[in-house]
Amino acid sequence: MSEEEIVFFRPGFLTSPELKLEGEEISHLKALRVFAEEKTVIIKDGLGTSSYYSVAVSSKSGNLLRSEKKERPNVSARIATAIPKGNRLEWLIQKGTELGITEFIFLVFSQSDRKDLNPERLLKVAAEAASQSGQDFLPEIHGPFTLSKFLDRTKSKEELVLFDPRAEERIDPKSIQGKTIIIGPEGGFRKEELDLLKKGSVLSVNVGESILRIETAGIFAASVFRLGN
Repeated sequence: MSEEEIVFFRPGFLTSPELKLEGEEISHLKALRVFAEEKTVIIKDGLGTSSYYSVAVSSKSGNLLRSEKKERPNVSARIATAIPKGNRLEWLIQKGTELGITEFIFLVFSQSDRKDLNPERLLKVAAEAASQSGQDFLPEIHGPFTLSKFLDRTKSKEELVLFDPRAEERIDPKSIQGKTIIIGPEGGFRKEELDLLKKGSVLSVNVGESILRIETAGIFAASVFRLGN
């Protein structure tokens, strides 16, 4: 029977001849009931490098077998979104990562219910989702930014698409590839925010009659990106 292969993400990891397992990794191996077995532990840095280590029975260290480097696919799937409340934020990160979102940009609006983030926690959630779904790259997580700051740092407003239930143009999966989808707060946009978007000539698209929660709109966006690829 072949050895188990267990994947852990360590952002910024540099391949070395010997691996020292961390506390949470050891706990995870014990939870999977493979700590007391011979196994291969794969450490991914989230940027395409996978380092394979042979870990002996009940050992807390391993020896390097090989290292592989993959090039990041030339595909982007970015959302710039208001921050969902409670555990809905982690749910968005988890499911969005599994569906292939490459960049999460979090925005704060006048009527946002939540304006804070814990980037380290969100990156951990993304790493767990990437590991579970067999991915080699972690998404980027940025923000929070105000809408005006986000628009200022966007080089071309043609990169942006706004989900807007009032828009007449229907969404086209092919036309949004490579662009950033903006998802507003559940309380709606203030006039000054709509003016900023209008001034930037941001394309608005209609995604249906039903009003979506932030995380639902995020998953819908991820699905449309995936469909268009």
